[in-house]
Amino acid sequence: MAKSRLFMVAVMLLLATVGVSACGGSQDGGDKPEYPTPAAGSAFFTQDYDMPQTQDAEQLGEWLASEHFEYDLDGWFFFGSLVDDTAPGDPGSFIISMQRIEEVQGGSRLAMVPVIVAYGSSSLGHYVYGGEYALDVSPQVNVESDPWKVEVNAQGQADPLMTMGLVSGSMGEAGAEYLVTADIPDQLGGRLQAEVLMRDRLGVVNQGYGTASFFPQFITAAQREEITGPYGNSVGDYPEATGDPMAAQGSYYYSQPLMDVERFTITRNGAPLSSGTSGTMWMDQIVQTYDEQAYEVLVEGNASWEFYSIMLPQADAAIMVIQITSANGTLPVATLFRDDSDRTRNSAREAVHAWNIDEIDVEAVGGTVWTSTQTGQQYAQQHRISLGSDDWTADLTVTMVRGNQEIVAGSTIKYEGLATVEGTLSGQAVKGTAIVELQPVGHL
Repeated sequence: MAKSRLFMVAVMLLLATVGVSACGGSQDGGDKPEYPTPAAGSAFFTQDYDMPQTQDAEQLGEWLASEHFEYDLDGWFFFGSLVDDTAPGDPGSFIISMQRIEEVQGGSRLAMVPVIVAYGSSSLGHYVYGGEYALDVSPQVNVESDPWKVEVNAQGQADPLMTMGLVSGSMGEAGAEYLVTADIPDQLGGRLQAEVLMRDRLGVVNQGYGTASFFPQFITAAQREEITGPYGNSVGDYPEATGDPMAAQGSYYYSQPLMDVERFTITRNGAPLSSGTSGTMWMDQIVQTYDEQAYEVLVEGNASWEFYSIMLPQADAAIMVIQITSANGTLPVATLFRDDSDRTRNSAREAVHAWNIDEIDVEAVGGTVWTSTQTGQQYAQQHRISLGSDDWTADLTVTMVRGNQEIVAGSTIKYEGLATVEGTLSGQAVKGTAIVELQPVGHL
């Protein structure tokens, strides 16, 4: 598989590869319906404490630092802004990820590892990115959990293609430091090198529901009817009330959504591109299995999605907004985390607030379109996000820092890049940054 295609596979699967399971049942009265026991290796909603990551902080840390071979996909994804000390007005966008994907090749089931590194800035005018595909066996791929360290190597190269690791503190806890590095061939025939040290401000948060942070990314027609009816448009209330496991309809989804960059260097072919001592990063850790039906609906069925990872350092807060649209309708999700969030039994932070489906409004601002000269695709450069409930409101304007943040790999097209954020959160002025991902219909 070509390097450019590998890059897109890794980013695409972050949101698009989700699964389906049994339909929900009405809870207007009577006994709860019986649901099939979730198959091994499928993420599902539960309110029990049976899984290791639900027990305590130590076991959650082990879960976050490990590969999960029972599932079809797991990985670590870092993305955010790097602010050059000499050019603070030209922040760079940075992405680095490693994931394991189960694939069938030649009749055998293999664990493959796409590695992705990308950097872009206004001074460059475009992205420089590299992608490699490795078989998940040593010495190509080495993962250690205590302390966490990931290393991906290439034959004939002395230094690793990329590393990720915990350098101080405890995995998933506030105050821990993480270091990522890269030395990888890029799409222009050169080599992209990176080193970023960051400190986690909030610690790990539950993006999903239940004890295992199950995050549904697909709902059936019957489930939608229940969610928008008896359960008042609350995606979280539905499985809590019904016990529907929603097996293979999403992922075990944990984030570390507010990480302060302490130092970084970006070079290409040994020549400096950027360096500094500030910026804000976000990390996702995702574990999931998806099935053929979901792939047909959400990937082959020309689904589109919008993803806004909003980092508000001055408010010690972060908001994730996702809107996935397919033939089954639109599923918006928005969650708020702050430094005073409650913690669960395993010490992960719970959401301060999760907005209901009908409380989330994401709109492109008219007259802000950027048109790609390469593909002809058009992307709004501003989006207005309005979140309203009796407890929490947000009115945010998300503005891309530059036009050309499109990534093209063959027939696959994606717009993913850095934005500034300004507005209010429950009446208080806030500002920050976001990584925005926009997937055009029909170009996965």
